[in-house]
Amino acid sequence: QASYLPHVPGIPRHRTMADAEVVDQKPRIEKECHSSCTGQWGKYEACVKRITAKGSGSCEPWAFDYWTCVDKCTAPRLFAVLK
Repeated sequence: QASYLPHVPGIPRHRTMADAEVVDQKPRIEKECHSSCTGQWGKYEACVKRITAKGSGSCEPWAFDYWTCVDKCTAPRLFAVLK
């Protein structure tokens, strides 16, 4: 960009992408995608309840299943916004 040029008072500076406030769309899209992954989320929550009652174990596989579902929903929507 023209960063080597000094700003001249009274003349509007050319705005660049760096000047614009960037809003990360991923958290919003992930939240929207949660509704299509409620089955995986329910299985994860059931596992957490079992593990809490039992006192030991891991719900990692169910967490991965849930986030895989969310990622599959989020990716195409996110890349469409980035284009």
